[in-house]
Amino acid sequence: MEFDTILTPADSPSVLAEVVRLTTHRSVWARGVSQSAASLSQFVAELDAGAEAWHLVTESGSARWFRDGIAVAEPDPPIPMPFARSMPQQVQLLHPAALPMWGRGRESFFPMLAQRIGGHSILLTFEHVNDPAFRSTMVIDLAVGAVRKFASLGDVTVFTEVVTDRPLSARTDYEFAPITDWIRMDY
Repeated sequence: MEFDTILTPADSPSVLAEVVRLTTHRSVWARGVSQSAASLSQFVAELDAGAEAWHLVTESGSARWFRDGIAVAEPDPPIPMPFARSMPQQVQLLHPAALPMWGRGRESFFPMLAQRIGGHSILLTFEHVNDPAFRSTMVIDLAVGAVRKFASLGDVTVFTEVVTDRPLSARTDYEFAPITDWIRMDY
């Protein structure tokens, strides 16, 4: 990956290949927070890419999952769909190739800048293909080989805990402590 140089849409496949190489875990478990406007929502997301299965539980008690080609978001009926299309954004971040940010086909964003930040992180900045002032960012933590933060359209998702190569548990009984302070990132 080329750092501190403006990238073009033609560089997108090589940047994505490098991100996939950096996130080589088979499975990942993460606890996180999503912020949208004035609302905060905590969640636990799990992914087993090899088994093409994922599970998401929110602090409100809702659970969604995907297994054997079927997406479930109760109380809605199960829906057959492809693995990559089944994922909500919190799960896509655990499997970055599933994010629609790499300039493929009709995707509106492409990576335009890669920078090293802190002691063990990479900041990727994405630019909208039709508006160079419209940007999103992603932080990849090289110490765990996973995305730790994503910001787009004023919405931010931060993973506060990440554990790789942990079997999928599909638990629903997580407890979520109130958020009382700014989430400080270790870059």
